[in-house]
Amino acid sequence: MPLMKTTKNYEILCFYTDYKDKLSPQALVGLFQDAASNQSNFLGVGYDYMQAHNLIWVLLKYNIVINRMPKFREKIKIITYPMYYERFYVYRKFEVYDENENLISYAYSTWTIVNVETKKLCRITHDLIKAYGFTTKDRFFEKISFNNIEKIKEADIEKNFQIRYLDIDHNLHVNNTKYIAWAIESIPFDIATECNLSHMDVIYRKEIQYGNMVNIKSKINDFEDKVEIIHMVNSEDGDLLCQLKTVWSRKNGSNDSECNEGDEMNEAGHKS
Repeated sequence: MPLMKTTKNYEILCFYTDYKDKLSPQALVGLFQDAASNQSNFLGVGYDYMQAHNLIWVLLKYNIVINRMPKFREKIKIITYPMYYERFYVYRKFEVYDENENLISYAYSTWTIVNVETKKLCRITHDLIKAYGFTTKDRFFEKISFNNIEKIKEADIEKNFQIRYLDIDHNLHVNNTKYIAWAIESIPFDIATECNLSHMDVIYRKEIQYGNMVNIKSKINDFEDKVEIIHMVNSEDGDLLCQLKTVWSRKNGSNDSECNEGDEMNEAGHKS
């Protein structure tokens, strides 16, 4: 059976971008989520289907490679397709292309289904297998892997965040994009503004709801050509909610800027 691929076009609007007039990491993952939802709705197994069966998709892992972030007003397309399934788990890929058909980013992800009432994992249903055209791992041509993320013993940086109303989704849980936003907010300003994010690994461990506080611990590992940062998101009670690893490139090239201490950046112009 051919891959069930769908494509959605996007323009990078001003509220998707950061200080550098580029798509923010949080917005990138938000577009992935939208592209997946678009495919599910197109196949007739989207939000309405899941609601009718008391089911929700839960994101477990990301492995995201960023060759470059698209700029403000740039037009891109995101192609997504389900790769294969294993009992309770589904693997999905996202590919981001610019107008010249250059692959500028791609991501692998792992998802599972949870019953809203029982809070238990559910097997991938026959309806979903048929709609998405899922195959099994042994029959799929592309093998994927996810990186382990070490736990932090001693943090370089700690920050606390209050979970706000705009952080939660329709399930009253913190949206998966917010953990990435918290991680980016926790790093030094010069790294965020002078380096280019080239890789993200994310492991979602446990949900948390509105009104709670979260603590972000970050450990910085500095190399000649990059900065690697390990992040741990914990609840007030010390439960591990999410682990992330962000890699920030210092090299010129596809990420088109350098990260060097003391460099100055030009002031960003107004967006309209």
